[in-house]
Amino acid sequence: MTVLTNSSQRALIPVLDAAEVRETARLAIEDGRRRMASIASIPVSEATPENVLNAWDDAAIALEDAYGPISLLNSVHPDGDVRDTADTALIEEHVFMTEIFQNEALYERVAAVHPETAAQRQLKKDLLEAFEDSGVALAPEKRARFREISEKLAELAQEFAKNIRENKTRLRFTPHECNGLPMSYMERVPKDDDGNIVVGFDYPDYVPFMMNAIDGEARKRYYIANLNRGTERNAEIMDEIVRLRKETADLYGVPSFAHYVTKRRMVENPETVQRFLDEVKVVVTEAEVRDLAQLAAFKGGPIERWDASFYRERLREQRYAVDQEELRKYFPTAPTIRWMLGISERLYGIRFEETPVPTWHEDVRYLDVLDAASGEFIGGIYLDLYPRDDKYKHAAAWPVRGVSRRAGRKPISALVTNCNRVGLTHSEVETLLHEFGHVLHGVLSSTEYNQHSGTSVERDFVEAPSQMYEEWAIRMESLALIREHCSECPAVDESLVARLKASRKFGAGIDYGRQHLYAAFDMALAGENPGPSLEVWKEMESQTPMGHVEGSSFPGTFEHIASGYAAGYYGYMWAKVIALDLLSAFDKDLMSAETGGRFRELILSRGSEEPARELVERFLGRPVSSEAFFREIQGE
Repeated sequence: MTVLTNSSQRALIPVLDAAEVRETARLAIEDGRRRMASIASIPVSEATPENVLNAWDDAAIALEDAYGPISLLNSVHPDGDVRDTADTALIEEHVFMTEIFQNEALYERVAAVHPETAAQRQLKKDLLEAFEDSGVALAPEKRARFREISEKLAELAQEFAKNIRENKTRLRFTPHECNGLPMSYMERVPKDDDGNIVVGFDYPDYVPFMMNAIDGEARKRYYIANLNRGTERNAEIMDEIVRLRKETADLYGVPSFAHYVTKRRMVENPETVQRFLDEVKVVVTEAEVRDLAQLAAFKGGPIERWDASFYRERLREQRYAVDQEELRKYFPTAPTIRWMLGISERLYGIRFEETPVPTWHEDVRYLDVLDAASGEFIGGIYLDLYPRDDKYKHAAAWPVRGVSRRAGRKPISALVTNCNRVGLTHSEVETLLHEFGHVLHGVLSSTEYNQHSGTSVERDFVEAPSQMYEEWAIRMESLALIREHCSECPAVDESLVARLKASRKFGAGIDYGRQHLYAAFDMALAGENPGPSLEVWKEMESQTPMGHVEGSSFPGTFEHIASGYAAGYYGYMWAKVIALDLLSAFDKDLMSAETGGRFRELILSRGSEEPARELVERFLGRPVSSEAFFREIQGE
């Protein structure tokens, strides 16, 4: 095991083998139990912020030192034994956390604390709510059942994710079926002895195929296979997860799992979610039908789901002269990464310095993050950018290590993507910035307590800063700076930016229609009378303009709601309302270091030390408005 720390307070992710994962996890749980026993032994009358809240923060930090890296390595480590051992370790951690938050002695000590600062008041509130949500106040038999359910849900979520991540299915497509695919794609992907391409479900394989392959039947075959990549087992897992969540709600005497979850969110209850979704649906459906009518006219026939990406790209090429594959020349991957880092430096007053450190794969890079003005070490970032077998298949940010001003602790975040090594499409640039927005939220956090750091905010706010950052992929003042990192690249000019904006607006109805369907499906499964997930999905998808695709099994791929986004997927659209409104503060100067500095100070640095609504309204100087959100859906 390699762990390095220097005088700059840099702490690196340990590169663990399977035995070290097992031992690290064991020691962390043992240490956690000792620390919690010490807190529980304090006389209730002597409970103070120092001996309870600060001690709790120390315990949380020690646990995160072990499990932050294990959580990441579980999804990115090349060694299957490491990933499997991490699966077990993460379930054990979940069981331990439930054990802690069902401990009445700990609950009594936290409740007895008299906070002296705003951060202490918020931490006490958060801990008490975690105790309540873990069943501390339930009758003993119900508390025991909650613990059983909680452990089983953790196991099921791990299995669900693994089935997708480690799916070995490969599809073969003949040269004829590959007509329309870019030469760069054909040269890159593997081929069998007969000259057929052999592809799996990594984004750089699937997305360009669906956008460019002329053969509709080939696209259909790939589309259906992709929606079955969770295997039949994941459909079974999803149904078991839904059943156990409903049982959780029953233990608490609330009508649905959505009621159990949303009380801790910005929305406060599922009725608010439903009103929001109903309000959005009218506008979304109108926009989706309008977009599909244009595609159908262009195709000369009805649009199937496997047609949408292909004909959308053809129409964009014809109408706006935007070819996503050609855009890879404007956004070569390595210079685009440097550009992303560069605009982040300018905007937030920071500096990145690459440093060679031990990593879990040769592709992975590490960057120190420094304050540009003072030179102070802020934290660290890992970049794991390219696809490989058995690695996490999407793009995501891992908050490996949270900050704590009280403990002098510096944060670490990891960016995990599956980028094309040569160049990026414009939509891939947007995704890159979105996930890096999460990374910045983690690494620029400066909270008193570890539990408030970075992206620990309410689930229906967490996407807002990252969705806001997508705008830097579509504005001239930021895109023009790419030439500083790639002088030989074609210049991004006003004409291209205008065409990219127009191109992005076209099809917004289709995109938001899908997001609305996902959110509504999630709420149905978290509702008062959830049915079998695939049957519910078929019924709901059948009612949309493009209908249901027989033979597909989307619920088995919906990893978001198999884990932390249950009864929370609406948060993507809810947070989009906030994100688009946050942009208004930048006005016409997206690269304003002054506004970026305010955003860093008032939003990113604050984590969850205060409710998100208060942070946003302080930054904007007013309540949130949804006007920009509805204009975007309508393509205005």
